[in-house]
Amino acid sequence: MSEDAFDSLYRTWYHALLAKAYLVTSGRPNAAEDAVQEAFIQCWRRLTDPYGPPVLHWGGWLSVTVVREALRRHSSEVPFDIGRHDGPGNSPDLAVEIQLKDVYRKVCEEMARLRERPRQAVALRCIAGLSTAEVAEEMGITQSTVRVHLAEARRALEPLRMELRQLGILSDEEGGRHG
Repeated sequence: MSEDAFDSLYRTWYHALLAKAYLVTSGRPNAAEDAVQEAFIQCWRRLTDPYGPPVLHWGGWLSVTVVREALRRHSSEVPFDIGRHDGPGNSPDLAVEIQLKDVYRKVCEEMARLRERPRQAVALRCIAGLSTAEVAEEMGITQSTVRVHLAEARRALEPLRMELRQLGILSDEEGGRHG
């Protein structure tokens, strides 16, 4: 695959992936940007590996990779500080900030309030789009435990249901593939 193809993927997916990473990291700019950068590094490696398995849908692959990297970088000790995220020097990108400003802040604050395991479950299931079985495997827990974590997160995030739909995090199917 050519550099042009990679550039096209980057231009197409960067903003959406950064928004997802910000939500998963509860608004931590460095962790979110690092997660997106790592996902694109892995993307480049996959694109240039002639022996690697093909990726059929790069958007889905990148989303899962970004969420995994963001979860890996997330630290529950760092609370969301809305004041740090209000200035232009701290926004991920002007276009993203304009589009998501109020909704984004509300969702980041609520994601930051979730306990670690429910946050991981909702990030993998609803933001990355993994099935319940895949989330269970990723987290090393049973599917029923994933459902318990998702129910906890869903209760906490219920007041923001419309905002989550506006961000594209929650669909009528409750995010991602079923299974």
